[in-house]
Amino acid sequence: MNKTLSYIGLCKKAGRLTTGTELTAEAIRAGKIKLAITTSDASENTVKRIKDCCAYRNVPYAPLPYTKKELGAALGREQTAAAGVTDDNFASMIINAIDKNI
Repeated sequence: MNKTLSYIGLCKKAGRLTTGTELTAEAIRAGKIKLAITTSDASENTVKRIKDCCAYRNVPYAPLPYTKKELGAALGREQTAAAGVTDDNFASMIINAIDKNI
């Protein structure tokens, strides 16, 4: 597993991550999300919904180069298409890891 997925898993263990499209969209609307992410194989509807919520609420959005199964494995789930980070430090760490492709 690479560092990006490890950071996301650590974020989940710390209780600073929402998972799933519905919960993530609700948390974005509530102003709790610092970074929203979707997987490379998420449906167009899921990606559009998360991106639109982020654009309206001015929340950073990052598409991941990983599949639902890869993200799910990092989170101890079968699969997950969308997630939201609720902590500024974790969000910065994950964005840096995505940018550096590590």
